[in-house]
Amino acid sequence: KIQSIGKLMAIPALLLASARIPAEEHTEEAIRHAGQAARASGDSASVKEHATEALRHLDAAKAANRGNPEALQHLRQGEANLNEAISHARRYNSQSAGEEAGDARHHLEQAGGGQHPAPPSAPRP
Repeated sequence: KIQSIGKLMAIPALLLASARIPAEEHTEEAIRHAGQAARASGDSASVKEHATEALRHLDAAKAANRGNPEALQHLRQGEANLNEAISHARRYNSQSAGEEAGDARHHLEQAGGGQHPAPPSAPRP
């Protein structure tokens, strides 16, 4: 019986391990979700949803980049922008939320190697 229980407990662990995203891909996932949040600037609920999903990937992205202070700086700034995007979205200010998400995407892209163009400059209200 004990062996059967051990085998049953191992199954969820194996499923979770196979479903995990490799640490180096978390930055790309955060970039993708931040971009989706920025493109959803007319829909506060979507901005909030995608910004929240981007935040879920940031801890692993920061861990994967712990030896790169410049990348960490961009990841932290992107995290701050995502939190601001969520804050604006909660107040139904979807335009500002989208702008913050766009800024977050820019910083996350810089953390991922800086291979992406800078966001267009947009004045803040």
